[in-house]
Amino acid sequence: MTAQERKIKIKEIKNGKPVATGTKLKYQGEIREFNVYKIPIEFLAYNVENGRISSLVKSYKREYGSLDVNNEKDSQRIAKFLFDSNEPRNKKTLKDLAENGQLEPGIITMDGIIVDGNRRASLLRRIAKESDYDQTTKDKCCYFLARILPEDADEKEILRLETSFQMGADSKVDYNPIEKYLHTRDMHVKKFTLEQIAEYMGFDSAKDVNLNLDIMELIDNYLETYGYVGIYTRLPRGCEDDFLKLNTAIKKVQSGKINWIQTDKLDEVETDLRNISFDFIRLEEKGEFDFRAIASTSNHNFLNDEETWNTFAGAYNDLIIDCEEEEELEDVLKKTGNEADIYRLLNQRDKKWKDEMREGLMSAFNDSKNIIENKKSKEKPEELIKKAINALAAIDLNSVSQSNKKSELLTKINILTKITEDISKVLNQELCS
Repeated sequence: MTAQERKIKIKEIKNGKPVATGTKLKYQGEIREFNVYKIPIEFLAYNVENGRISSLVKSYKREYGSLDVNNEKDSQRIAKFLFDSNEPRNKKTLKDLAENGQLEPGIITMDGIIVDGNRRASLLRRIAKESDYDQTTKDKCCYFLARILPEDADEKEILRLETSFQMGADSKVDYNPIEKYLHTRDMHVKKFTLEQIAEYMGFDSAKDVNLNLDIMELIDNYLETYGYVGIYTRLPRGCEDDFLKLNTAIKKVQSGKINWIQTDKLDEVETDLRNISFDFIRLEEKGEFDFRAIASTSNHNFLNDEETWNTFAGAYNDLIIDCEEEEELEDVLKKTGNEADIYRLLNQRDKKWKDEMREGLMSAFNDSKNIIENKKSKEKPEELIKKAINALAAIDLNSVSQSNKKSELLTKINILTKITEDISKVLNQELCS
């Protein structure tokens, strides 16, 4: 059904009898009363700009070009995005709707675009179409209760209403983190003030809005680094906390408050910090790895100590010089138009990068982590010497003879010999005095 066809049907319904009257809604800056109407589900279309699924929609458009709410296949795809965005909660709501029907009215435009209630409408449509429900339940769920906005409702007011009714009410529990950042940026682009965004999205202050904008910029920079511009589905699961830590560290570097970083080195350190952190976020390494060791400015971390940071950044930059250039994203996308194949090929692209980079990145990380740990024990020589002995004793001499880095190993052994000679000299002097 086209937008014009929907508009004709909805105008007919609005000219009829409402199921409820006098519901209050803030519209265009003032409280107004709206009637509630019972609208057949088939007269409605999902809001493709829905903040709940913004990352999925934007990613799909980047990969495939468009989503048309008037196209039944695309409409089904949007419904799947809505369901997959929070499957446990949607299953619970599905059960509640089947038992009790729709209790709270939504909001729609005059041409049938759902402003508030996309998720509920998709679940009602699912119930009405599935064979698992009896006819009474299906009949109850084939309509959507909604207030109809005036025909002159503009894009900005529609966005405000969606935000206030959805994200402002339940974003903390019902929205994936990336949707929060994307929606903040979208509202900022639409010229909402920081204070308005904070109010409508339920933030404590404009400071929270600025933080969201900073994180969104980092996320876009991250995706651009690996050729995934606009494909937010390529973000690693659970990466929000790492971006927050990275943002804090970048601000600290930019402030000039890390004593060892000279003013003319601030940009260099920030660039290294950003690139290194992005790679470790993409690597998704678990276990002994702790992102805080890199992108934190408290004591006992890489960035807080000049020697450790320079060692770490140097090892990283040596590593990426030899890194094989990745296949261009456009070349990957040209290989197939099938969604499942594209998902598989992009996963393969990431896996190939991880397999190539993991050993070098983790080696650089663990070496620098050991430097920090050893510095914490610098006044405990017995502990460090015991640790060194255990490490050296674990070396397999056969692997030494077969190593293709004998010259490099010998250089390090000479350094080790010099260190042990210096320690022996100090001890002998003390024993003889």
